[in-house]
Amino acid sequence: LQSLFFNYINMKNIDITSDIHSYFIYKNFKTIFWDNGVLFQTWDYIIIAWDIDEEITTIQKSFDDIINNTNYKKIIITFWNHDIWYNVSDEDFNITDSISKYEFLINHFHGYKDKIHVIDKEDFIIPEANQILTWNMGWYNYSIRDVDKFYLEKYYQVNFDKMSFWSTVFNDRRYVKFNEKIRWNLEFSKYLEDKLVERLGNIKKYYNNYEIIAISHIKPSNELEKDSQYYFDYSPEKWEEIIKDWEKATRLYNLDSIYWNAFYINNNLSKIYEKYWVKYAVYWHTHYNWSENINGVEYITKAFWYYHG
Repeated sequence: LQSLFFNYINMKNIDITSDIHSYFIYKNFKTIFWDNGVLFQTWDYIIIAWDIDEEITTIQKSFDDIINNTNYKKIIITFWNHDIWYNVSDEDFNITDSISKYEFLINHFHGYKDKIHVIDKEDFIIPEANQILTWNMGWYNYSIRDVDKFYLEKYYQVNFDKMSFWSTVFNDRRYVKFNEKIRWNLEFSKYLEDKLVERLGNIKKYYNNYEIIAISHIKPSNELEKDSQYYFDYSPEKWEEIIKDWEKATRLYNLDSIYWNAFYINNNLSKIYEKYWVKYAVYWHTHYNWSENINGVEYITKAFWYYHG
């Protein structure tokens, strides 16, 4: 599968993976390397748009494992929701919220052992391939279909800002702690989008002849949902039928899956990529492998087969 991906997309010299969730591996006395057969070096560089782990010490252990067991020239990373989940152990690093944790991770691990390059900190250039890698860790903006959003909010007590669907609450609501600078999800999403636009504007100005590889963790387009387990193309007429019996509907029509889908997507990213002529958009978070060209952008995801049991 790995060879298939890289022959198909022609992203020379770069391995990709994500969603390692190291806790599941280490608790079962396994490694992220040879005995699992799931992470092996093929090229000179690797992009890892993680969920790595909630604990900073485990993130560092994961980096040490990769550095000690591979010969990559650079390990190019970004973080996401699990990595910035706030927990009590963060206080050992004088971290008080998820935003300050994100900033700590960027600054603490950029240049770590001269191997880690945090793409959030600065772009990464591969001159021999005429490619430049840029960043957007990304954050969701609930950009599911308008018709789905309307009916979920009006009839099923969905509150996307509070991440709630009836009695269910998305984990990020519990563990992502904002601050006075960035106070809620949509504000965080806009903050990251603005930074991405600034980056891409500078690239087009100074590196106009380079292929752009944009890295995010979140899925950047609704169009990528067509073959997803979370995509259900219900018309307004079908929704009107569904709302007549919500107990039956929740059993038969996967309404909770449509709700969960809001925490996988930021559809604004695809629009930004198209505007700035991004060649490849590498994303994760969905835990499956996929590649598709939409409006000239090659979207690629390749998840790590981590252990639960």
